[in-house]
Amino acid sequence: MAEENKGNEVNQNQQAEQPGAESSAPSKPATEKSVEQRYEELMVEFAKLKRASDKNASEAADWRKKYQSTLSEKEQMDMEKAEAAAKREEEYQALLRENRINKLEKTYLGLGYLPDEAAQMAVAEVDGDFDTRVKLMNSVDSRKKKEYEAEWLKTRPEINAGTDAAEEDPFIKGFKSVNNFKR
Repeated sequence: MAEENKGNEVNQNQQAEQPGAESSAPSKPATEKSVEQRYEELMVEFAKLKRASDKNASEAADWRKKYQSTLSEKEQMDMEKAEAAAKREEEYQALLRENRINKLEKTYLGLGYLPDEAAQMAVAEVDGDFDTRVKLMNSVDSRKKKEYEAEWLKTRPEINAGTDAAEEDPFIKGFKSVNNFKR
């Protein structure tokens, strides 16, 4: 990348020296160069940090190996048991969370939530995400309201303007009778 920028600068300098020569390569604005330079700087910094992180991780692993080699067999077994118990407890808590989510999901399905809404609501409740729960409740309420209105519009009787559609309007009936009267 840096080599390309140097090559572009050399080409631009050569073209600037030749009067009347048009530039064949479009010149890049100063902001674009600074963004590219900043990107290169960040990539170099990232590489340094990655090397330092890898070095620290390998040192930590070496220290752990040294520490474990100084422990007696009983202490090593106790440490392994403690690690296994911690892993088992973590898995148990994950299963409890999953079980609670499944139960809540069934409850919300029984309340008329769609399957994806019920799943989102159950996760939000287990995680204690009040904002997500309120948003979901509002969307479900508005959806149900629309469904109820649509059902009501389907089942309601036709609106009449005060007269039976089968009978002829009395005003028109009277008007027709007067119209037959000749002057």
